[in-house]
Amino acid sequence: MHHSPETISERVARDQSTFREANEQIERSVTRFVEIDPMPFICECPRRDCIGFGRLLLEEYETIRHDGRRFLVLPGHEICEVGGKAVARVVERGPLFSVMEDVGEAARVARQLDPRQ
Repeated sequence: MHHSPETISERVARDQSTFREANEQIERSVTRFVEIDPMPFICECPRRDCIGFGRLLLEEYETIRHDGRRFLVLPGHEICEVGGKAVARVVERGPLFSVMEDVGEAARVARQLDPRQ
C-alpha cells in the first residue's frame, strides 16, 4: 500500500502542532504549579531551525488558543508562504509576539490536530 507524500501544507501544520502541544503543556504546568504570568511560549513558525521563546499573558494565550487555526510566532517570524504555498496569514502583529492563522489545507490539518478538540 502506497502512502501519498505529505504536502508542504500538511508538514507545516504537523510541525506547528508539535509546538502547539508543547505550549499547551507549558500552560498546564504554569497554571498548575506556579503562577508565571506572562508565561513562556515556543515560537510556532514554520522555520525548522527556529528555537525561539517569547512571553505572553495567560489571558492572551487563552484568547488565541480558542481558535484551533491560530498560532503564535516571534516578531519577524510571520511566514505566510512555504515552498510557494500559502500556509498562513497574519492576524495581529505585536511587539512581543504575532498571531497567525493557518489557511487552506494547513488550516484543515491544524483543526484535525488541535489538542483542544
